[in-house]
Amino acid sequence: MRRVAGLDSLVLTIHLLALAMAFAPPVFFGAVVAPAVFSVLPTRDMAGALQSPILSRLCAIAEASFVLLFGTSWLLTRGAARASRALLTRLPILGFFAALVIRQLLIPPIDRIRREAPGLIDNLPAGDPSRVLLARYHRLATGFFWLEIAAALLVVVVTSRLLVERRSAPPGPAPAPKPQPKILDLS
Repeated sequence: MRRVAGLDSLVLTIHLLALAMAFAPPVFFGAVVAPAVFSVLPTRDMAGALQSPILSRLCAIAEASFVLLFGTSWLLTRGAARASRALLTRLPILGFFAALVIRQLLIPPIDRIRREAPGLIDNLPAGDPSRVLLARYHRLATGFFWLEIAAALLVVVVTSRLLVERRSAPPGPAPAPKPQPKILDLS
């Protein structure tokens, strides 16, 4: 019985660490890094070129975190309510694919548009096809980024509900006492 409790503690620790890695870096990037880079660098092209590799690595970290979250959620929700199990195993899949879409499907075209644009994106007219397409890809990337953050936040909520339910659940039956062997007295 203690082995299972110890294993659950290890799984929960890994789950919480993966959750922190899935939630904190995207929030920090969106709230601190991106605005700072765009305010410090002289052009949006330079800021975008700097943020592209950062965001790619951040998405790879998020993907790995969501894979870990899926595995730990699967283990933690054994015997849990069906809704909790469904949410805790599906939300990491949603977060994983949101990060994957950003890294594989949106960042490469944004980089290509920036490279092939006729001059700096900032200097192009508002109706220029390169500028319009870049804005669309950026809106899509931002939307998927918010989806990734929302998935991680929902995993936080469902995990906390699961832990509260476990804590308030009545304890299982006490283990039966070991039978004492009878000693035959031959005196």
